[in-house]
Amino acid sequence: MGVEGIKARSKFDAIRKSKTYDKGRVCNEGGCEITMSMYNKADKCFQHAPKTFPRVRGHIDARDRA
Repeated sequence: MGVEGIKARSKFDAIRKSKTYDKGRVCNEGGCEITMSMYNKADKCFQHAPKTFPRVRGHIDARDRA
C-alpha cells in the first residue's frame, strides 16, 4: 500500500509575519519602568492596564453537563 495521496510542505507560503511595535517602549504609568514587548500593542504593562473581562455569552459549565 502506497502513500501517494499524502503531500506535505516544509514551508507555508500564506503565513503572515507577526505585527511588531517599537522596541524599548516603557509602561506609560508614572514611575513604572517595565519594558514592553515589541509584540504587545498596549501602552501599559499588565500590572497597570485596566482590568477587562471577556464576553461569555452562552457559556456552559462543564461541571453541570454530567
